[in-house]
Amino acid sequence: MARYFCHQCSDTLGYLRQPPSGKVVASTYQLAKYLKHTVPDAQVAIQSVFDTPSTQAYAGYLVGALAAGSIEIDDRGSTNVIWAAGNPTGFLFRDGALVQPQDAVKVVLSSNASKVHAYPANSTNFLSVTCSHCGDRAVC
Repeated sequence: MARYFCHQCSDTLGYLRQPPSGKVVASTYQLAKYLKHTVPDAQVAIQSVFDTPSTQAYAGYLVGALAAGSIEIDDRGSTNVIWAAGNPTGFLFRDGALVQPQDAVKVVLSSNASKVHAYPANSTNFLSVTCSHCGDRAVC
């Protein structure tokens, strides 16, 4: 079962990472993930796509999440950052058909500089989780 930590506890416990200082698409892996989450593809069963394909906007979402987000430690032990952006971030597609808008950002593999990447998410998936450290809401 995933564990969640609010922004303050995430910082206190040392889970938050510094935003990347170089290119946000520095490796071929990151380029593939950037393309997956900026260019809709009807061949992909479930795909979340940012509302703009610019690398500047993508970097803004990534940095925003890392600067203000909360931590999710998933079932595999990976540390991810989740951030309810408060504005639309993109769209969810199923088999190329638009399903719903997204208003959050999830940054996965945040501890791996060559694999860290972001994608749009839906905040309703996170708003009811509580911090495993202090018991407050983990995501605001």
